[in-house]
Amino acid sequence: MKSVLKWSIWLYIAAVCAYVFYEWQTYTGLYRLAAEWQLAQFGSYRVKLTLIVPLLILLIPSAVLAKLFGVQDQMVSTGSGAGSSGIFALLAVVALAVAAGAGWYGYWKLTEKVEIESVDLSKGEAPRSAHVAITGVAQTEYIVEFETKTAGTTRLDRYVPLTAATWRQGQPLVYFMKTNTTAYMPPGGGKVFMLSQRTPPFQMTTEPGILVPDGLPGPVGERYRKNNIALAAPPTVLNLSPGADVQPFFVTAGVSGMLGFFMLVAAGAMALRQRRLSRI
Repeated sequence: MKSVLKWSIWLYIAAVCAYVFYEWQTYTGLYRLAAEWQLAQFGSYRVKLTLIVPLLILLIPSAVLAKLFGVQDQMVSTGSGAGSSGIFALLAVVALAVAAGAGWYGYWKLTEKVEIESVDLSKGEAPRSAHVAITGVAQTEYIVEFETKTAGTTRLDRYVPLTAATWRQGQPLVYFMKTNTTAYMPPGGGKVFMLSQRTPPFQMTTEPGILVPDGLPGPVGERYRKNNIALAAPPTVLNLSPGADVQPFFVTAGVSGMLGFFMLVAAGAMALRQRRLSRI
């Protein structure tokens, strides 16, 4: 019975880690609550701290069950049967295979040759591909700045709505340019426009970027909604950072790789421990 409960708790812990990773990627659940509390108090939020909060809350039930049924010692010792090391080794192989597959696919996408499509919003053109340069009116009044802190590094991104010249207040915002620059300089030179809410709207042509459907961060979208600014369903973000479309694959590869490595180490430790016990 204790063995079944022990593995049930391990499966629950794995499910919690996967769920918190999902919350991070989709900006939902406890992760969103923790992030928005920090935004309300400090104007920004720390990714690591925001990940720790839902992890601690969701792992409390497993800790309580382990304590009540007396299986915490077995869990700390990472198992006592030969099957434990085999299961962990199998899970490690699966995780490493996922990491290798995601990493290879991300690298292939990153090195793939693409053609940049020019899209003029005022002509009613709709993008036919993900790699585009957009010509439209920068609605500077609705620029939103978003600050994140990761590993001691602070990054400030600006989300600039781009519309057709015929766009009017009250209509939904569809396209946003994500940039960490503070000004826009026309490709052929000329007047420089500051990316600030105090700057009047102006027409611009963006640098080539990657369209990310529903790519508006949760806090940014929530800020628009709280100010009764209509958004398309879903809003589309033009990310000017190289490789923005392959980032999820590299994140998956990194997380799966670390998980697989730790499981492989755990499997080796279990096997060595079992071998020592068998000699006694």
